[in-house]
Amino acid sequence: MNVPFFNYEARYAQDKEVIKDMIFRVGTSNNFILKECVAAFEERIRQYTGAKHAIATCSGTGALTILLRAMGVQSGVDVLTPAFSFISTASTISLLGGRPVFVDVDPRTGMMDPNDLEAKITPNSRVVIPTHLFSVMADMRAINEIAARHQLVVLEDSAVSLGASMQGTMAGLLGKAGLYSFFPAKPLGGIGDGAIIVTNDDELATRCRMLRNHGQDGITRFLHHHLGYNHRMDETVALYLTHKLERFDSLIARRAEIAGQYHEAFKSLAPQIEVVLDDDYERVYYTYVLQAEDRDGLRHDLHERGIETQIYYPEAMPLQPAFQHLGHKRGDFPHAEGIAKRSLALPLYAEMPDEHVQYVIESVMAYSSKVNAYV
Repeated sequence: MNVPFFNYEARYAQDKEVIKDMIFRVGTSNNFILKECVAAFEERIRQYTGAKHAIATCSGTGALTILLRAMGVQSGVDVLTPAFSFISTASTISLLGGRPVFVDVDPRTGMMDPNDLEAKITPNSRVVIPTHLFSVMADMRAINEIAARHQLVVLEDSAVSLGASMQGTMAGLLGKAGLYSFFPAKPLGGIGDGAIIVTNDDELATRCRMLRNHGQDGITRFLHHHLGYNHRMDETVALYLTHKLERFDSLIARRAEIAGQYHEAFKSLAPQIEVVLDDDYERVYYTYVLQAEDRDGLRHDLHERGIETQIYYPEAMPLQPAFQHLGHKRGDFPHAEGIAKRSLALPLYAEMPDEHVQYVIESVMAYSSKVNAYV
């Protein structure tokens, strides 16, 4: 049996005719970018999340760039960011001239460690970016308390966490602002890239709206108040996302169902394979990530059985070649480095057939039994 990590054909099959119609509608409307469909999608996200403002952008990286620029990140500004995350959480800081100050992570969850966060604050620190990864949320209560003591702004990288919440507040609204990504593999995956910024701050929302569209205020065309970006959302992307949002809750429920089957099967494998769950918040499963002591052996065995997996991420962020100029060395971030060696993502998507789920479970359990035989 062949089990793909993700199946785009299955994801979009039921919307084939809808997508064709949408492309035709937008293509004959004379409105292609940042028009009525984008405005309608922003309003739907506002309603869904409870945010006061929603600002649609071209990508998650574009949204992070806009937020950091709006908060004044530039040369001489330090931004605290996790040592284990996707690169855009840190690269956007550097590309604006700021300095990413990496914070080690909790060894169980992979999220920013509040204790290390407080230890890494510098006189130049202005912003902290906790990241929610996979299905786990950062400890926002502790992070917000630390940020308040040190007068730091909290921006959530909640790219994969639309629908997740903590004590009734949606991820992305637990700090000053957050964002959701609609890259095709994300829980609310689009047809093309896209993202949205959410915030309850009026002034920040105004700055973000101008920065995404070359610094224009949306009133007088070609009058530029700032040097901004072309980080706008396409109408076709927005139209499809509005359509898909109608069934989003059922999609994330199916992801949770699959994750629940994985967890029930694998919870007996610790410490060989650790599965971390926490009932303190409502989770949304983007990917299902194990921490396996023999990650590479498990991955090879699953590959031989026809199961595709992914590694998130192969190296801690401070040790990535792109950040070698910061001078970090191996051992500086032991928890992030350890998770990079152990983490393995299993196939999980809403359209995944039950027989594929069971085959993945049987294959992981078979490998576990084989390893135990040699202990």
